[in-house]
Amino acid sequence: MGLLAAIATVVAGTLGAGLFVTIGTASSTTGPSVILGVLITGVVAMSIGTYYCWMATIFPAAGGSYTYLSRTFQSRPIGFLVTWTKWLGYIAADAVLAIGFGSYLNVFLPDVPPAVSGFVLLTVLFVINLLGTKAYSASQNIMFALLLAAILVLVLPGLFSIDLANYQPFFTGGFNGFTAATVPLFYAYIGIEVAAQMGAEVKNPARNLPLAMVGGIGILIALFMLTALVIYGVVGDYTLLADSDRPLVTAADTFLGEAAVILVGVGGLLATATSVHAVMIAAVKLPYSWSWDEVFPSWFSDVNKRFQTPHWSLLTLYVGASLLMFWSGGLDRAIAIATFAYLVAYITVAVAALYIYMRKPKLAARAAFHPGPWFYIPLFIGGVGSVAIISQAAEWGALFTGQFGELTTFAIYLPWLAFGVVVYGFFHQLGKKRGTDVDAILDTVPGDSAARMSSVTQESSSGETGPKS
Repeated sequence: MGLLAAIATVVAGTLGAGLFVTIGTASSTTGPSVILGVLITGVVAMSIGTYYCWMATIFPAAGGSYTYLSRTFQSRPIGFLVTWTKWLGYIAADAVLAIGFGSYLNVFLPDVPPAVSGFVLLTVLFVINLLGTKAYSASQNIMFALLLAAILVLVLPGLFSIDLANYQPFFTGGFNGFTAATVPLFYAYIGIEVAAQMGAEVKNPARNLPLAMVGGIGILIALFMLTALVIYGVVGDYTLLADSDRPLVTAADTFLGEAAVILVGVGGLLATATSVHAVMIAAVKLPYSWSWDEVFPSWFSDVNKRFQTPHWSLLTLYVGASLLMFWSGGLDRAIAIATFAYLVAYITVAVAALYIYMRKPKLAARAAFHPGPWFYIPLFIGGVGSVAIISQAAEWGALFTGQFGELTTFAIYLPWLAFGVVVYGFFHQLGKKRGTDVDAILDTVPGDSAARMSSVTQESSSGETGPKS
């Protein structure tokens, strides 16, 4: 894919959750101060995007976080266990977004259950993704252009209809309410690094990946801020947004005509569809990369002979997200699971980027750009910000009291992680029996069997890297 498709993947792949689902419902704990929350979480997202795009130019391969971690530390288990939980986050994110699509479809077909229409969306996009990157790029670019038009219909006239009195009181839930809102608001930026998962499929990745990720996040922050200013400025009672499954339609209904409401509803459909689309194409890269490294069933790295797509990996994601949509835990629980899983990856990749920047100059020299001391700033903000937000998503009290009866985040995360340890252990032992050459595997990057990472090999021989496992 080219630069436009990569930007569309970052922006359109994120807008669905941010603009059309969570930016309104997040106000249930904090009110109009969602506007400030969007900015703060956006700064954290930009910091994460900065070090992710740097890592993406060092390892322009399929798998994103898994490749960064496993190749930085020359350790398959570190990469696998971190991204094992992230895979769960991808599945949960697709389920959440598909339900959001169904909610916006209710504007036109009120009797269709959101989970049913979400399942239809997943099925259609499963087929499109099965057809390959070109089919994905073409469909995503078209939906992206229409989506931006639908957003501008709401935002531009809305800027002239704002009543400043609607912003008062700004903080309705105090400090605790504001910090609680950071979880759904950060989820609004969850798609920021999906382009990094497709490094092996982006043209001229050294140039296009940084432009797509940092530029795309900048566009997202601007769109989120403008939209938040409008919807909280035109709606007199913020609880109407908090209680709405379609907050932008609710806002449009207060000051625009029926035709505009319909167009915004179409925008909601496009936004959630493009997000499902982007998450789907990124999520299939993780099982593909695990399989490439022989820590997952080999058929996950098989590609369709006609379309060159990892069809088994795609099918697994499709089935998992479809099942999760009908789970009684609901939208809020899926958001918490997805946010928690993504944040674990963001924190560990920050550590990996810091390690390369400080201790592995030969790997750092492979990057498309060479940051100065300022690079510590996004590493600090991204890492510390992720830790702060994860403290809200994790529900730590349940971990220490053992109160898992209500299916808290930890009640799902910890068993899933334990299952991942078993999966990795099984394939690790299987590889030992087969005599798998782990060094040779780690000297390649997933998606390019001909690529030999000479710098890693040289560092291994000079003792710069840690033990391989």
